[in-house]
This record gives sequence, structure tokens and C-alpha cells, in this order.
Amino acid sequence: MKFKILVPLLCLCFLSSCYTSQLVSKFSGTQVELGMSQNEFIQKFGKPFNKEMAYTYDKHKRETLFYKEDLYRGSWFIVTTAFTFVDSKLVSQEIVREERQFNHEEHPRREKHQSSTTCPRQNFLLSCTNI
Repeated sequence: MKFKILVPLLCLCFLSSCYTSQLVSKFSGTQVELGMSQNEFIQKFGKPFNKEMAYTYDKHKRETLFYKEDLYRGSWFIVTTAFTFVDSKLVSQEIVREERQFNHEEHPRREKHQSSTTCPRQNFLLSCTNI
């Protein structure tokens, strides 16, 4: 008898937990702090998909790490966020690109022929923080 109740309950829990859409950027929380080390940042968020390196005019090493994430707010967006480190310390965070992806209300064939658009910043994302 317990088995008949337990199996459907486990199936329901499994199926309901399979899909979650991310509404808020993982970078908008309190986990990102200006001044944190680059190593600590990479440990928390993983390796970036791209990186730029240069020296500042006063000979300090500047690295910018780029991260992409999928966010859903009525339609899907791919958001690219840049994190700039000077001498391995986080000095700025900036959303550099937002690409609107397939909208479930639009027909896929029409979407294929349209290029992705860069959308204005949304409140559910985070704004720039610069030192």
C-alpha cells in the first residue's frame, strides 16, 4: 500500500523539478562583491566563455571575463555579463549584451529568418556597477 502512494509521489516530485526557468541573473545576488579576487570569483561561477587581457596606462594588469546565461522574462534572453579585474581584483561588472531568443508565442520558421535583436536593459537584470 505504501509503495502505491510512494511511487506516484516520487514521480510527481521528479517531473515537477525537471524544469526551472531562471528569472534573475545569478550575478545579481550578494555573491558578487567589488574587490573580490579573480580566483575566488572563478571558484564561485566557473570558467568564463571568453576573456580579454590588457595593461592599463599605469602598467596594471586588466582582465575582463565574459559569462553568458539564459534568462526568462516573458521570452528568453541570452545575457552576456563582463567582469573586469585589475591586478586580480574585481573592479566592475557590466551587462554588455542581451539577445532575445525564441519566443514561445512566435512561430519558429519566422524566428529563423529574423536576426536576434539586442534588447534594452530590463529591471530583472542587474545594472552596471563601476568603481
